[in-house]
Amino acid sequence: MREPPPAGRPDPGAGARLWRGSLAQRLRLVSGLVLFAFAGTHFANHALGLVGLDTMMDVARWRVAVTRSIPGSLVLGLSLLAHVAFSLVKLAERRTLRMPPWEAAQTILGFAIPFLLVPHVLGTRVANLVDGTRTTYTYVITRIWPDGMGYQTALLLVVWLHGCLGLHAWLRLSPLYRRMAPLLAVPAFGLPAAALAGIVTQGRIMERDRVLARRFDAPDLDARWPVPQVDPAIAAWGDTVTGAIYAAVALALGVVLIRAAASLRARRYTIAYVGGPTVKSLEGPTLLEISRANRVPHVSVCGGRGRCSTCRVLVVGGEANLSAPSPQEAASLRAIGAPANVRLACQARPSGDVAVVRILDARRESAGEHLTNTDVAGIEREVAILFIDIRGFTPLSERKLPFDVVFILNHFFEAAGREIEAAGGWIGGYAGDGLLALFTHPDGTGPACRAAFTAAGRIDGAVAELNRRLAAELPAALRMAMGLHAGPLVLGRLGYGASRGMSVIGPAVNLASRLESLAKAADVQLVASAEAAQRAGIALDGLRVETVAVRGVRAELPVIYALRAADLAGRLRAPASV
Repeated sequence: MREPPPAGRPDPGAGARLWRGSLAQRLRLVSGLVLFAFAGTHFANHALGLVGLDTMMDVARWRVAVTRSIPGSLVLGLSLLAHVAFSLVKLAERRTLRMPPWEAAQTILGFAIPFLLVPHVLGTRVANLVDGTRTTYTYVITRIWPDGMGYQTALLLVVWLHGCLGLHAWLRLSPLYRRMAPLLAVPAFGLPAAALAGIVTQGRIMERDRVLARRFDAPDLDARWPVPQVDPAIAAWGDTVTGAIYAAVALALGVVLIRAAASLRARRYTIAYVGGPTVKSLEGPTLLEISRANRVPHVSVCGGRGRCSTCRVLVVGGEANLSAPSPQEAASLRAIGAPANVRLACQARPSGDVAVVRILDARRESAGEHLTNTDVAGIEREVAILFIDIRGFTPLSERKLPFDVVFILNHFFEAAGREIEAAGGWIGGYAGDGLLALFTHPDGTGPACRAAFTAAGRIDGAVAELNRRLAAELPAALRMAMGLHAGPLVLGRLGYGASRGMSVIGPAVNLASRLESLAKAADVQLVASAEAAQRAGIALDGLRVETVAVRGVRAELPVIYALRAADLAGRLRAPASV
């Protein structure tokens, strides 16, 4: 079976998932986004050096009018302080310094930024505030070219890499981002390259002007690039600020090391991983930190921030020895319909012996599978199901060569699949000459049912057109039988090894299949449950409605019969009910 593609089918939890986390996490995220936006516009301004100095300065005047206004300065200043402070707190709260390579890179780059940034800020923003220095591009380029260009390049690349790593770690939970990632790679690599090229271009022009000024005694050229004078007191502040940053980072690391030293004599508990090792840990770290500290493979797409659920574990022993779920953890687990004994490893802290099963195996799962959250544990969704089968195809296939059979089936699946996707559904699987289509919608089952009926009507027309195109190949026109129902399903990744794929399980699937069989027996194109029709907003007046006994269902079920699925198209004008 194919995995449901996200295109056209918004995940109702995707947006909320991006903003999950504690207040501190959200403040760190928002402050980081503000700083990244500032850096991005700053670098874009640098890139205009490829056009000309006047263009750079014209755009800079508009940009500085915002960033150096009182509101802009407050937002930027508070964002910088908040981001640094919350990052230091996060570092101090760590029980282990072991982390994934990408997270280690982001952390190291992040703490390198203040040391690289201090001289730049003192020479520009602080100089402007203290003595009114006009920190234009001519001033800045004269200061950094050529001796300071290496330092400036390091600052630009470190800031950009840190921001891009953070943005990727945040947005990788979004299906839209995964689709747009190849396109976003262009500005991710292109913007810093263009920014550096813009500065280099203007730096070389400055150097050329000075050479010409000396050679031809042209003071007007030399005056274009005045040598900046920096207040010695401002330069001295750099050592003080840098020392304070060193002290803050050392304090955070010291807290981690002191805690680690104190833990050597603390009481330890047993953490048993079913199907894996048994390790010892003291009270305090989360299960994910314990896994990392003991090199136990443990999936965590969001890096332990509580935004995804890929690190979740099934607690099979010592559930009472785990900390109570925080509101953010409870929200994440509620979003995936997890049972009470499933916990997020990045949030649960053991205070006694615990036995757990890692629901996702880091040695077998691919990154793409982790991101979907529809894995071996499964998720429950309200889904509209449409079963489609070609009637009388077996006798037709017996009179055709295998190549012809495949040719006809592929054209049929293409015609049906195109209309299914156009209506917002996806193909959940194939079975011989039939297929299963699934429809979900963030606003509930009503719009999903409406989409399923819409697709059924369009498929009716598409197959009629296919019959006209393949009239010479077909001994008789292709005829379909369809069954349509809605209800809760479990979507999960089932199977073994490379053959694992998305599958759906639940009585609603079986019921839709039974309705498709009823359509064949009644010689009609579509049989749908009356419940699904009413949810789609279809009035039942004038339709053939019967109450039938369906195998596997205790109570009799009201169903509607439609000679042609397209006949119901006009009845979809009414609004769907959820």
